[in-house]
Amino acid sequence: MGITLRQLRAFCAVYELKNFTHAAEALNLTQSTVSKLCSELEKSVGLALFERSARGVELLEGTAELYAYAQEAFGSLRAAERSLSSLAGLERGEVSIAASPIMMHTLVAPVVARFHARHPNIVFDLHELTGDEATEHVLHGKADLGLVAVESQDPRLDCRVAYRGPMYAVVPAGHPLAAAGQARWRDLARYPHILLRGTYAVRRKMDQILLDQGLTVRSVAQTGSLTTAFAMIRGGMGITVMPSYVRSVCEEMGLHALCIADPPQVLHELSILRRAGHLLPRAATAFLAAFETHLDGLGQPAPSGDSSLS
Repeated sequence: MGITLRQLRAFCAVYELKNFTHAAEALNLTQSTVSKLCSELEKSVGLALFERSARGVELLEGTAELYAYAQEAFGSLRAAERSLSSLAGLERGEVSIAASPIMMHTLVAPVVARFHARHPNIVFDLHELTGDEATEHVLHGKADLGLVAVESQDPRLDCRVAYRGPMYAVVPAGHPLAAAGQARWRDLARYPHILLRGTYAVRRKMDQILLDQGLTVRSVAQTGSLTTAFAMIRGGMGITVMPSYVRSVCEEMGLHALCIADPPQVLHELSILRRAGHLLPRAATAFLAAFETHLDGLGQPAPSGDSSLS
């Protein structure tokens, strides 16, 4: 007997939740049905996949490999569903996008709104995730497109840099640096910083610049959210460094974005991801063209001394 999609769905649910009862609830099936489907799958592949224990479900050798293949299969099916749903041109269809919450807010959402005004029957599925999670969503076909700050070298992905923009310092209103409209790295090093965690590309780039210049900064807080950092900056705790596409959020929160004047200007890059060798649905192809045009218009390095937030 061959492997069925029903067996794979049950297997993936148990793999992800590490619990037969929770998997059954997620799939709206009985626990005995999920157990039976997993047993049938084990017979088909000739390998035990799970072992029950007092701690829950233990994954056995080969289970992770089968899960990866299952995700590849489901990814192809999801992509096919979206592609077939858009055969009527742009009269209907779905576009699925994965990006960080701040990228979604500042870069993706405005284009989605304009695209929706022209094509109101296209449905958007937006996944707000970390960069690694966004990459996995594209790999597994859960998203047509991903926007990430680190260029992927995975041969299964088509990865292209679509945005290059300068880095800015963010300071509260009334800060000594605000009046100058720009700052140098040595100026920024004199003040306490709200730092993003090391998983952020902008943080890693900042660390490398400081190392190259022999500078250090005093951290008063670390966070995984730019909006949280901005709230603390507004409260006077410190300053931070961020990519230029977040300047609109600074403006909304009453903060000042200062061009970092040290030559050469350091640029922050964003890449668009898609699955290599897979055709995008028509709706996703049309959205990608609009999105790339939008990013091209934004990604112009600001000249030294430009602190405009417009």
